[in-house]
Amino acid sequence: MASLEERVAQLEATVANLNDHIAIRQVIASYGPTVDTADCTERALKLADLWTQDGVYDIGGFKRHTGRADVASAFEGMHFEMIPEGCAHFMGLPIVQVDGDAATAISYSAVFRPETDGEHYYPWRISCNLWTFARVDGRWQIAARVNRLMRGDKDTIDMLRVIDTIKAEAQPK
Repeated sequence: MASLEERVAQLEATVANLNDHIAIRQVIASYGPTVDTADCTERALKLADLWTQDGVYDIGGFKRHTGRADVASAFEGMHFEMIPEGCAHFMGLPIVQVDGDAATAISYSAVFRPETDGEHYYPWRISCNLWTFARVDGRWQIAARVNRLMRGDKDTIDMLRVIDTIKAEAQPK
């Protein structure tokens, strides 16, 4: 049987890992409400603060953005115009793998936009997301987010297959 010290150390490691998972999920979950309020440059910069200083946002079908200022600029124009319409970004529950001060997650996301009647919504964009995170000054930040439309193409399916590695790592021992 393990000593009390060994058991306490194992418990501390488990709690630290769970806290990391929760913190990363909170970053992903906060993306939706934050982006849905990004109707001006100031708010877009607040959203970009979720990324590391040199973080990458690769938005499939649009453009790859690097650095917070460039990430914030991704939302100018069409996105700013969507906010008063009432668009809604839904972030699916991610599968997360933590490795020290780095982490990987995979999830789905959906953007809904209102129909012309203003009462009904339609799914405008359904995507998968591959996230990488870095712990910077004790805070989890997005190092990169790769977003791809769910079109069944090889690149998207290959990206989703990261689940094989994450799922295998997540199984109890």
